[in-house]
Amino acid sequence: MSDKANIIQLPSAGERDLYGAERERLVQLLLQHCLIDSYFNFTADGKPYPFVPADQVLPHASSARSEYRHQNAALLIAIDGAMPRPLNKHFRLRASNRVTWRNLQRMAPELDLSDFKAAHCQTDNDAFAELLGRLLPLDFALVAERLSSSRGAGPGPLELSHMHVKVERLTDNAIKDLGKRLGYIERRLFERGEDYVEALEAKFFEYYGFSGNASGRKGAAAMAAQLLTAHSGSGRFSVFVSGQEDCRLTVLTEDAGVTQYLLVRFDGPALQELTAKLAKADGLDIADYAIAGTDDVPVLLYRVGLVHTAAARPGGGRRPDRALLEPWLKIADEAIVPRPGCRGPEIPIRWADA
Repeated sequence: MSDKANIIQLPSAGERDLYGAERERLVQLLLQHCLIDSYFNFTADGKPYPFVPADQVLPHASSARSEYRHQNAALLIAIDGAMPRPLNKHFRLRASNRVTWRNLQRMAPELDLSDFKAAHCQTDNDAFAELLGRLLPLDFALVAERLSSSRGAGPGPLELSHMHVKVERLTDNAIKDLGKRLGYIERRLFERGEDYVEALEAKFFEYYGFSGNASGRKGAAAMAAQLLTAHSGSGRFSVFVSGQEDCRLTVLTEDAGVTQYLLVRFDGPALQELTAKLAKADGLDIADYAIAGTDDVPVLLYRVGLVHTAAARPGGGRRPDRALLEPWLKIADEAIVPRPGCRGPEIPIRWADA
């Protein structure tokens, strides 16, 4: 396995709970794969990177985009335990798509995984990062579960259990469940007309941080998050998704918030503010945060935390039609985050023009 797989180390369980540490490591690995590696895919081919403007950070404000072949896509579902059995009808977890040597040979024969071992699937294994990076481009989703530990006392690590996972649910059923829970419909999906359903479908995807015409991996991510949230036995989970048109990494968790990461290019007042904050912190430098660019215009990793507005929360009885015209997400916090492998703290900042 290459040295690249060993760059990011799993934080010790003494620093924070095991699942929180594993989730953090997955974020770091996906920032590298989905954002940083993609950026260099663009630059290596002489293509301009499609940075998101400050006024298009929120899903309802983002403009339609074409797909970019240089952008690395991903869909990973991590569960702090095993997939609840009642959800097996929605998540295609079968013996035929478990991450095993035989299935890898059959489903991904183009990958050279001659040195594959079952232990590589575990998040605390040195070879995990490289295996994850090679499996993420496969179609559909990867699933990581915490299975029974074979190490004696205590929980075992998260491990990649299944690949090529289909998330199967009718979009109409997903929209209906959300619409009823939030008070936009009472019983039937089409009770207020087809145009109303079209508008509600767009808001369903906005609820999970996506543009109104989301499909593919992002549509599956929204379904997965809804199903796992609704099932009381799911416990903690994370749905990580990156598509080829919005060039960002979205993380959906059991707390119903939406976290997104994207690359930004800072100059002018925004860069001055960041530089001033770094100067006040002991031992921090822009080099710990910039992945590329120049001192005058660095390329940085930006995190935005989104929360649901009143229009996207239960309560208040029957909703008026105009509530579908209101934003369903608003910005709770923003920060510049250090490059994967750097120990600097997040730097809070106000950048998005929302």
